[in-house]
Order: sequence, then structure tokens, then C-alpha cells
Amino acid sequence: MPNATALLDDPILVEDNLPSIGQILPFFQLVNAALEDVSLDAFSGQRKILHFFPGIDTPTSANSVRILDSMVATLPNTVVLHISADLPFTTARFCATENLSTGIHLSTLRGRDMLKNYGVLMMTSKLAGLPARVLMVADEDNRVLHVELVKELTNEPDYEAAMAVLQP
Repeated sequence: MPNATALLDDPILVEDNLPSIGQILPFFQLVNAALEDVSLDAFSGQRKILHFFPGIDTPTSANSVRILDSMVATLPNTVVLHISADLPFTTARFCATENLSTGIHLSTLRGRDMLKNYGVLMMTSKLAGLPARVLMVADEDNRVLHVELVKELTNEPDYEAAMAVLQP
């Protein structure tokens, strides 16, 4: 049975293959702000927070980007990857306006199969085809430490639970 999230209590089915704790992250290749293809290998040896969200132009997504960027700024050897369907120009404009430089924004402009492979693709509703709001944490070896599919798209993820797995 597929996973589910909701938008204002209207159920949305999501791909049912979220990585499990202990699983190795699947390969991906997405697009960075310079329109270059970037793969998971580019972050080898770093702890990763993968922040999936539908689009930066919503208050919840914008706020979660701000919060995660400030949290990760104090963590050693940790990168936050903000992953959405937004064009790189959109996220670059947002980061410039907000004076954000910590997180790395990756677009599904190319590499949309990643959403299905990671189990974050919304399959029903007017938002079908976009990523659900999901927070994943992986260690330096790409082993999954934490996964949260936020049950209501207008809610933010549990940042403290995600950060707890990165503490010594």
C-alpha cells in the first residue's frame, strides 16, 4: 500500500518505497544552480540531510529551508540538500533574497526518476509529480539514519528528531 500525505486533510498517495533506516541511499543525479548535473557521489564522505519539498514559493517550504540552513551551519561535515521541482533560477533568487548560502539546492529538472526511487513522488492530487515533504538523514557512507514523510504538507518536519541522529 502506498504511503500517504495530505494537503489540508485531502489525502495524497505517495510512492511506497521510502528508504528504510540502515539502507544505503540510491544513486541520484539532479541539477544544481549552475545547471550542472550533480550526483550523490559529489557529497561522498559527508553526512547528508535530504530535504524534499514541493516548491520554494510556499511559506512552509521557505521556512523549512531557512531553519535547516541555520541548523546545518553549526554541524561539522554535514550538508543539507534541498530537493524540489523548482528551476535553479527560482531557488537562486530565493537564496539571494534571504541571504542564504549554507544549503545546496538541487532541481529535479533532470533526474526526476529520483523522486520515485526515493519514494517521495506524490502520485495523486493536483500536486502529482512533485516531491512530498520528506526529511532524510544519511551518514558519510550514505546509510540512512532518519526518514520522515510529513503527514500534512502544510506542516514542517520534525527538525529535532532529524538533528538528534547527527549528535555524537
